[in-house]
Amino acid sequence: MDVHKLISVIVPVYNVEEYLEECLDSIQHQTYTDIEVILVNDGSTDNSKEICEKYCRQDNRFKLINQENQGLSEARNVGVRESIGEYIYFVDSDDMIKTDILQTLLSFMKDDVDIVGCNYSTKKEDLILQTSPNIVFQGNSSEAILSCLNYGGVTFFAWDKLYRRRVVEQVPFLKGLIYEDFYTGMVTLKYIHKMIVLDTIGYYYRIRSGSIMRQKYSEKNLDIFKICDSLLEAFKNDIIVSELSKYLFLVISQHVLFYKIYPSHLYYKIYQDYIAKYANIAKKSPEVLRSCRVLRWYLMSPKYFTRVTFPLYLRYNSVAKYVKSKIRGNV
Repeated sequence: MDVHKLISVIVPVYNVEEYLEECLDSIQHQTYTDIEVILVNDGSTDNSKEICEKYCRQDNRFKLINQENQGLSEARNVGVRESIGEYIYFVDSDDMIKTDILQTLLSFMKDDVDIVGCNYSTKKEDLILQTSPNIVFQGNSSEAILSCLNYGGVTFFAWDKLYRRRVVEQVPFLKGLIYEDFYTGMVTLKYIHKMIVLDTIGYYYRIRSGSIMRQKYSEKNLDIFKICDSLLEAFKNDIIVSELSKYLFLVISQHVLFYKIYPSHLYYKIYQDYIAKYANIAKKSPEVLRSCRVLRWYLMSPKYFTRVTFPLYLRYNSVAKYVKSKIRGNV
């Protein structure tokens, strides 16, 4: 086994017996065969462990690690520590990957490239689309961070990218917190030389009722503030701190809308305080203030922002995108 060509596929597993075989089949049948698959069973109470054991018996590239439930972040960290490949790819155990995606991503992993990403879809049938991959983003660390902050081609998700091992080892996932991809995905970009993103769909992201973003609000959702503050700390001496603060301002505002955190909500004031905090940091940059219309609207009328101004802004953006798509379609 040549570890310099080996891809370590890390799969955290927790109570996903309904979807697990589909996920593992999609990994087992990859056209690129020089892989190891690290299955981290995070204290599953269903039949997930037995399914993992079956694949380990069938295919010696699969390795099972059993542990008490410690959460997704630590399961990923354990998988990384137990892996030996030069390259690392994360797959959530209820998702699937395209048959040739590892081979495709690796083919773009040149000497100065540390991450190669792809597109994802919430439609399983999109995995069978045959497309020639084109580069939609190519840039250094600063360019990748700015692309992520401005909703460009770069995402902060852990699972739509092939990584060089050294960058993954620089930034472990934060244990015990949800929204862990948000922090790790962003900070990892600080340690890269170059990143490439392809327009090919290589990952199927399954949306199911038990996922974090579809659950009812709980105190655990307050983790978003720990994540955001950790990001600010990580970039406190960076020139992009105002750009990052604008992004965090938008993230928390979207949280308020998604979870309907209105004045009667127990944590309403905390959310309003954090929105104000990030807005006040963001406005220190004249360029950020000039380029972000919704930030200027907030500063003019904070009281009505999350109930009136921000929903109208999102509605306006949605309509504008629809009109532009229709115009392009008629050209």
